[in-house]
Amino acid sequence: MTDITKILVAGPFGAGKTTFVTTAADDLLTSERAVSDDTARLKEQTTVAMDHGTVRLASEIGARRTITLFGAPGQERFSFMWPLLAQGMGAYVLLVDASRLQSLAQLKSVVRRFADFAPSVPYLVAANRWDPAQMDAGEIARFVGVPDAAVMACDPRNAEDVVDVLTAALALADGALEDRVSA
Repeated sequence: MTDITKILVAGPFGAGKTTFVTTAADDLLTSERAVSDDTARLKEQTTVAMDHGTVRLASEIGARRTITLFGAPGQERFSFMWPLLAQGMGAYVLLVDASRLQSLAQLKSVVRRFADFAPSVPYLVAANRWDPAQMDAGEIARFVGVPDAAVMACDPRNAEDVVDVLTAALALADGALEDRVSA
């Protein structure tokens, strides 16, 4: 049996969303272009439409799970695409560069926007470049306005971290589906 779940990866510019999708995906479609504004000091390329890939995971009961994974552009000027890319998602992951206060501050805005157009969709905050000695999960959660349990560490270059985040997001999506079915 194969089950397909859509998961969106969003967050501020430069958080590691394309890297996350690239690490996870069996196949990859990306829309990166040269950065054309002052953010070029952070990186040379940026996503201008979306990243997309397919991830196949085995569940604990042996069933194959397929994730259709979408990476959203992080620059505010592309935020009009977030609700479009979010349609039909089972869960979403908000990736943030926890080493940059500006990225954490931008995530506050992203959290509010997603709460407006996807209020009942479960999510996680995946903290990249996070040093828990500098700021613990509760501090990140309070700063960006999410529950403490929503925050988890993730190096998007590390396949094990990415699989852990996707597995947790699938569990949330399955729980949300169960809640909707039993309601």
